Amino acid sequence: MAFKFRLQSVLDHRAHLEELALHEFAVRIKAQRECQEQIAWLEAEHRRARARITDMDLAGMSAPEFQMANEYATVLRLQAMREQSRLPGLQAETDRARLKLMEARKNRLVLDTLKARHRRRYEYEQLQAEQRLIDEAAVSGFLRRQTP
Repeated sequence: MAFKFRLQSVLDHRAHLEELALHEFAVRIKAQRECQEQIAWLEAEHRRARARITDMDLAGMSAPEFQMANEYATVLRLQAMREQSRLPGLQAETDRARLKLMEARKNRLVLDTLKARHRRRYEYEQLQAEQRLIDEAAVSGFLRRQTP
């Protein structure tokens, strides 16, 4: 008879919950990184726009051109501020997803440990039963040789 863990369906369910938590965590991390990359790009583009305004101002620029360049730089700055205001919320969601993943992993590991303990106990009992059969065979063989 092979080893059968009675709580295997619970272990499978907990492993599934861990996979779902891992997927959710990965989605949250990706969203947070994309936001950080967007902020970095917007800030770099804002610096480039400001540098272009300064360069064009020295070379001479018309008022409408200056106004358009200035509006572009302002829009970039506002977008960067909006993204920066989203970042703490994304970080909080990532932290919640991380905690959920850690809890799911802990729950699965508890059952994995229990399964390993049950397997060791089963193997020990099997070894003891096998040893009893070997002892019994040895004793009956000895008794057969002793009786004429």
